[in-house]
Amino acid sequence: MGTQLEDVQHKFRNSPVEYLAVVKAGKVVGLCSRGQVGFVMGSRFGFAIYSKDGIETAMVAQPLMVARGTPVRQVLGSALVRKGDNFKEDVVLVDGEQRLLGLIKIEDLAQLQSQLVSEQLEELKRHHETLRQQNLDLFRANNAERQSRGLYLGLFASHTLGVALLDQHGGIHEHNARLAELLDIGDATIAAGALTEWVIESERRAFQMLIESHAQGLAAPANHEFTFNIPGRGSRIFRCSMGWIKETGQVCTCLDDVTEQRALERNLLRQEKQTLLDTLVGGIAHELNNKLAPIMGFSELLQLDANAKDSEHIGLIIRSVEEAARIIRQLLELSKPTSQSMRPVDLRSIAEETLAILRFQLREAGCSVKTLIPAAPVPVMGDVGQLKQVALNLVINALHALEKRANPALTVEVRANGPSAELIVSDNGCGIERENLNRIFDPFFTTKGPERGTGLGLSVCFGVMRQHGGDIRVESELGVGTRFTVTLAVEPMVALLTDLAKPSSAFLLPSVQAGVRVLVAEDEIVLRRLLQEILSSRFGCRVEVSANGLEALEALKHGQFDLVLADIRMPVMSGTELYLRLRELNPELSKKFVFVTGHPGEKDLTVEIAKWNVPVIAKPFTLARLAEVCGPLLRDSVRSFA
Repeated sequence: MGTQLEDVQHKFRNSPVEYLAVVKAGKVVGLCSRGQVGFVMGSRFGFAIYSKDGIETAMVAQPLMVARGTPVRQVLGSALVRKGDNFKEDVVLVDGEQRLLGLIKIEDLAQLQSQLVSEQLEELKRHHETLRQQNLDLFRANNAERQSRGLYLGLFASHTLGVALLDQHGGIHEHNARLAELLDIGDATIAAGALTEWVIESERRAFQMLIESHAQGLAAPANHEFTFNIPGRGSRIFRCSMGWIKETGQVCTCLDDVTEQRALERNLLRQEKQTLLDTLVGGIAHELNNKLAPIMGFSELLQLDANAKDSEHIGLIIRSVEEAARIIRQLLELSKPTSQSMRPVDLRSIAEETLAILRFQLREAGCSVKTLIPAAPVPVMGDVGQLKQVALNLVINALHALEKRANPALTVEVRANGPSAELIVSDNGCGIERENLNRIFDPFFTTKGPERGTGLGLSVCFGVMRQHGGDIRVESELGVGTRFTVTLAVEPMVALLTDLAKPSSAFLLPSVQAGVRVLVAEDEIVLRRLLQEILSSRFGCRVEVSANGLEALEALKHGQFDLVLADIRMPVMSGTELYLRLRELNPELSKKFVFVTGHPGEKDLTVEIAKWNVPVIAKPFTLARLAEVCGPLLRDSVRSFA
């Protein structure tokens, strides 16, 4: 302050600035404008009038002063909102004591504002690009989440396996529809319980420990099998695989019902064992019959010339052989593959032989057995093996039902009821639940554990009875017992076949011409000797023997014969091969061919021999049987021995 306008004008002339700060006592009090000084001093007589005036004459009315530290955006906001000439004024920068720090040109502020706007625009662009990228990433993430959710629903909701998400206690948090279908219950019931409740009691602890092991991360994913008790369906085997979901803290469990698969596997294994048993029994039958045949044959030869006492003893030997042969036939009937070979049969023998086969099991079970069998035959037409299988299944089922009963009792009854014949098997066992009575004949249905049965036994019985035109029905009371009744049609005109041979002394020797030649092919030396003895001493034939089919074929090439007897199963060349070769070489002699066998072996071979219409003598044979088969062939011989 105190500076005259002429001095101020001089300063403006010598300086390019447009404004000068006015300071008084060291503090800024205003701002002097070049334009204002020029306006005052440039008027007419202005210099003469105003040159000696003080600087306050040319001061800006309301200068903008800002303190040091004021934010740039605030300074810009204050400077750039001014109107008119004030907009062009410099901004005075002062410190806290109002001392001058400098002047800020409005051009610099405008440039700074432009720079800031440009930077803001660039920042806005970058922010916009960031938002755009974030939106794109969010869209992709949402799309991936939707796809993942759809995949999850496709795998979870539509999975062919039953899937459940469990907590560490086995509680079901979430499950798919297939699990509800497998457990045969509604969604609400599943949500309220734990999966362990369906596992049978003996396996429940192991199932729970497996869940806990997975929940603790101690178990690797693996398949395990557990037995579930499904209401209305009985025991079912489930293959169970588990895995720990770390993100949700749940155990993912997948269940697959493999009951039928395991039953089929066991059935296949049983069939393999049955095939092995058939082969084994057939081989044993062949060997035993080969050993029994000479005992039977030589005993009958001895009996022909024995005194009364010796004849009685020999008769006991013959009876024992017949009983042994009958047991072998029963084993063959039981072990052979199921095929219908309908013939007359006494239903009483089915019951008696079934109990005889299971005598050991019945004794071990401590079961009392009551049999009600009539004195008169109960004739039916049926397949012996299949009917025995039905009886065996019913008795074995009864034994299972009698387990853990205080006084187990079994009753087997055979009776003729008008036009029907009935086989009844009843027990005082645990009985069958009412809801299961209509399902016990369904394939694979069982109330027993998987180790005790496949659920096929009763369904097989049902199928056998249907094929026989019969019926099978069940009556049961829980805790009291069960009664199965098998019904077949009586065949009153059927003459029942028996295994009893005619007494040895009753057979008639064939009347044959002297010198009739017979060829015997038999690998068992004792049997060769027996046949040679019978045919020569009792039939008056000349007999030549050979140890196999090849030797017999050589004998046929060098001699003429009226009858050929051959064992079926021989080394080097079998009896069937010998027959086929003879049919080519000498068709007429092949019509005088007889097979002698302990067991023919394969079922197909038996069928083939039947097609050839060749007689078969089963070992052990009686003299009567030999005469019955060979007699007509020998009597028809008209050729004299050369």
